[in-house]
Amino acid sequence: MAEFVFFVLALVTIVGALGTVISRNAYASALWMVAAFLGVSGLFIMLNAPFIAMLQIIVYAGAIAVLIIFVMMLMDRRVLNNKERFNPQYLWGVVLGVGLLADLSALAFKFRINLSHIGENLTLNGSNTKMIGDVLFKRYLFPFEITAIILLIALIGAVVLTRKDINT
Repeated sequence: MAEFVFFVLALVTIVGALGTVISRNAYASALWMVAAFLGVSGLFIMLNAPFIAMLQIIVYAGAIAVLIIFVMMLMDRRVLNNKERFNPQYLWGVVLGVGLLADLSALAFKFRINLSHIGENLTLNGSNTKMIGDVLFKRYLFPFEITAIILLIALIGAVVLTRKDINT
């Protein structure tokens, strides 16, 4: 049963990623990206990492996707309609992606990677949520706070840059 769930989640992730890249509509592409993020979140749940899975849903599927759609709504569609939709160099990306997939598959078969016990040692010292919280808020508190300040400054800058003057 676990293998079936894994393959379904992997399929959702791969189809979502392909839909993100292939879709011609930017809004549909953002929705495909949400599907890919949800598939990755399900894979984290299968690895017994619920905290990472919920972060994946809240941060990526929620906040980042909404931010991308918000930015698309703020952009001028007339400028976007005159641009070329696809870069002719996308074939290089396809070739490199297929090569990377073939290389990783060959390595997995060569070393006979056993995934049956993956994620079992994540909760040896309590829940992984407690472990992540201990590391994040004890050892890395200062970098965490600096990152929050940088993101706040970036958000204020984005609002100032997209704001229209009231006088005009």
